[in-house]
Amino acid sequence: MNRAEEHESAQGWITFVAVLFGTIGALNAIDGIVALAGDKHFDKAELFTGNLTLWGVLLLITAALQLLASVLIFKRNANGQGLGVILCVFNILTHMAFVSVYPIWSLLIIAIDVLIIYSLCVNDRYFK
Repeated sequence: MNRAEEHESAQGWITFVAVLFGTIGALNAIDGIVALAGDKHFDKAELFTGNLTLWGVLLLITAALQLLASVLIFKRNANGQGLGVILCVFNILTHMAFVSVYPIWSLLIIAIDVLIIYSLCVNDRYFK
């Protein structure tokens, strides 16, 4: 693979990660709204901590930061790259608390976060 093809491939991965990060942010926002609404989707007894308001606020803040990171990653901003890695690690830890309740969903989100971290770290030279 020559230099131009490598650069084009990296740019595609970074765009893919930005879209994926925005999607994860939107899904966390939906989960946060559901938790704040007190919907039966979340059972207080099954969560790591039964305070749905805390989960809702935490998920909404995380979602807002993830959407911000998505925009910064689209712009190839190095701050977006750093914020993205930090938020993915935080999101992994958050979803580990949901593994016992929603194992498939949580493991899927964790796998996506690992993919995002990998892509952001491997393609770091393309961020300004």
